[in-house]
Amino acid sequence: MSRNESARPTRIAQAGDSVLEAEEPDLVIYRLGGVVDGHHLRALRAAEGQWNAGKPYLLVLVDISRQLSSTMDARKASTEPALGTHNRALAICGGNHYVQVLSDLAVRAMRSLSRTTVQVRFFPDEATGRAWLASQRADLVAKAG
Repeated sequence: MSRNESARPTRIAQAGDSVLEAEEPDLVIYRLGGVVDGHHLRALRAAEGQWNAGKPYLLVLVDISRQLSSTMDARKASTEPALGTHNRALAICGGNHYVQVLSDLAVRAMRSLSRTTVQVRFFPDEATGRAWLASQRADLVAKAG
């Protein structure tokens, strides 16, 4: 399989109403649903860390279209250091205005607390998020190399 091809998504974890999927060679997809709690998010992030172990970079798609809200603990969990590779780009897709605002606050906190240079963008739908992630691949490969 070439670097630009992706496999069909495989479910690698579920916590509450949220699911984590992976597509080889370099994409993880968080499909957040319902009210996301800290222990749900930490379980998904731990599974992601196991999946991406040894990978030089990672593309991350976060689908918030089914997410109703998140707890304070979930927002705290989202700012904790990533497990596995730190060379990543993050696309956040969908969601109502309230969830987008909460997500934006979490991203700002993550950048401030971890001093990360992770590229993060918001998109109205998954297709545009995936297209942007694909465009980030070359930069991530260069940083990881």
